[in-house]
Amino acid sequence: MIRAATEGDSPAILEVHRAAFGGDRVPRLVQALRDSDDLYVPELSFVAEENGRVVGHVMNTWNEVQGANARILQLSPLGVLPEHQRCGHGTALVRTSLDAVRARGEPLLIVEGDPRYYGRFGFVRADEQGLLPPPEALHDWAVQVAILDPQARLPQGRIVYSEPFRH
Repeated sequence: MIRAATEGDSPAILEVHRAAFGGDRVPRLVQALRDSDDLYVPELSFVAEENGRVVGHVMNTWNEVQGANARILQLSPLGVLPEHQRCGHGTALVRTSLDAVRARGEPLLIVEGDPRYYGRFGFVRADEQGLLPPPEALHDWAVQVAILDPQARLPQGRIVYSEPFRH
């Protein structure tokens, strides 16, 4: 079951990311994003539940496009407890994010991750769409975009990750 995250889910969400990513770096990122009123979109934070237990989480937060005077949403982080991976929870969280961001009328959603995974959801290289990767990106090819409204004029320029992603 996928549902919107609540404030009460916070400890479980942090534990999901701690277990999924092995350490406190990603939980600190999640908390910093949640604490930022101008980046965090509560209705775009989702949890996967199994038998009443939070086993996965994803959030979609704001970043900017340098020179385009535009804000864009980024799907990140996405985490699933190791013992619940490869069971469809991550897929359901990505699909829910895409649907929710599209329903808000946003033209695109970015992600930095494995193209083999995200490509099956329609993500393509961002730089091929005129969105240059931020300097912090591990690999240019990993920064991808899902075009949610093919009729929309997409912003062009360099993606600028929000402050929490730069630390």
